Amino acid sequence: MKREQVTCYFCGETGAAVRKISDGFFGDIQEIRLRINRPIAISMGNTIRYVTADGQLTYNPETALKVSEKDLRQTFEAVCGYSLHSFKNEINEGFVTVNGGHRVGLCGTSVIRGGTVENVKNISSLNFRIAREIKGCAEEICGRVFSSGLQSLLIAGPPSCGKTTVLRDLTRIMGGRYKVAVIDERGELAACCSGVPQNDIGANTDIFDGYDKPHGIMTAVRVMSPQLVVCDEIGSEEDMAAVKTAANSGVYTAATIHAASLDELERKGIGTDIFGSIAFLNGLGHISRIMKRTVNGYA
Repeated sequence: MKREQVTCYFCGETGAAVRKISDGFFGDIQEIRLRINRPIAISMGNTIRYVTADGQLTYNPETALKVSEKDLRQTFEAVCGYSLHSFKNEINEGFVTVNGGHRVGLCGTSVIRGGTVENVKNISSLNFRIAREIKGCAEEICGRVFSSGLQSLLIAGPPSCGKTTVLRDLTRIMGGRYKVAVIDERGELAACCSGVPQNDIGANTDIFDGYDKPHGIMTAVRVMSPQLVVCDEIGSEEDMAAVKTAANSGVYTAATIHAASLDELERKGIGTDIFGSIAFLNGLGHISRIMKRTVNGYA
């Protein structure tokens, strides 16, 4: 990750402070949050630190540089390429994906008409989520699950255990071997910017960017004849219905879900019988267990 891909958007005193953060710290940053009249907050693992005017990191928010309304507004405009109307749909969804695949989440005042968000105004917070590809983190799962050929795979685990990062690398690996369709509803897998994927998602991978999962899965099956469909965070009845329809068409699915155990999956009422294997993670690329489907259930 080139730090300039992120720091180029920050404006004013806020930008000057962020650009002074040392390379030794910057490589570990997961999020940079800007809130009007509050200190620049940095997430590193499970800790939150703050940025002083000279780019030092501190645990004391009182000594940190506070973000002015002007700096936040100008940073937001820079994220949108100084053309807010061009990013209206992304703003309404609550995030903008920028060059490098980094995602900028935003908070503000919603304008709702007809039960849907039509606009977001008075932006008060920005959250830069730093995207990182960790190539190779899905090698073990691919080796253990797909050694005998394709099957459907569910990657499960608690929040923040690396499911999406592993799925992204799995897409890269499988996209080099098979025809893959990525249903990238929130832009976290391919991270397209102006239609161009910022992540390495394999030579044979087609991207359905911004599609909701049920619509994207069905469209992919109809028009691109994939062998494997990849999507993040399934869970609804509509998601599962689309996965089953794809299976009936001979198309396998690799997906993630929030669940730390088979019992939790069952409590959620998710019909998992369509998946040949379920891989449980307890950390980035760390497999706690892979369960195979048998005639008697998963074991």
